[in-house]
Amino acid sequence: MTPPSPGAVTAYLAEQFRSELELFRAALEQAPGDAFHTPRMGHSPAWHALHIAEWLRLMVLDDRTPTYHHLGWEDNARVQALGTQPAPVREGDPREQILAALTETGAQVVAWLEQAGDSALNGEVFSAATPSGTRPRRLALGMQLRHVGYHRGQLNLLLKSQA
Repeated sequence: MTPPSPGAVTAYLAEQFRSELELFRAALEQAPGDAFHTPRMGHSPAWHALHIAEWLRLMVLDDRTPTYHHLGWEDNARVQALGTQPAPVREGDPREQILAALTETGAQVVAWLEQAGDSALNGEVFSAATPSGTRPRRLALGMQLRHVGYHRGQLNLLLKSQA
């Protein structure tokens, strides 16, 4: 068996994130008019978009800018320790602005993966849920890829309930 070429894993992950984020954005775009900002079954599609953008920024890009407000863990001491500056984009902002924030973050994730060698997958990233406060980067990437798919399913259920 031939070993994978350097960067084969990151190239694979870049393609998977690109694909899943395109499908997630397509689900978001199915929300008609005001339904994009209307909470149903817990959250609005706008919140789901910002939630995914923030988790990707924190766990994939390892961005510690203190502007997290849509993680769903805001009462966690580790998240609070990140800081509480205003969010750059909020749930009530125009749809175009929210989708642009998601698209920009997704593009940064894909670009980082395309440029990184597989050794960049070593190390640890922030985690609010683990006792150590960190999680292995490889595990975090897989979790975030599944996380996008999970929220795409949430959106599909939400939109069916609004039909």
